[in-house]
Amino acid sequence: MNIEAVETMPDNHQVEFATSRSEALKRLSILIQRLKPLDRQIIVSYLEGMDASSIGEITGLSPANISMKIHRIKKILKHRFGEGGIYAE
Repeated sequence: MNIEAVETMPDNHQVEFATSRSEALKRLSILIQRLKPLDRQIIVSYLEGMDASSIGEITGLSPANISMKIHRIKKILKHRFGEGGIYAE
């Protein structure tokens, strides 16, 4: 291995951060898949950058209701994620 290759290698901290971030994203994805279908549709649409009005058009709910649901879904996901398991209810 030459010096240029060594210099471009990420340090251990960067590797650990990337690994833990990847694991966290996998856990979050599993938790999202375990939501009720409507909640899953709402949060996935939100994560894709849709606003409450657009999500409301798809689901038939009011933008205010969508905003409230997004807030509640985030709270649920945060709680379940904080419990440390993908199987947390």
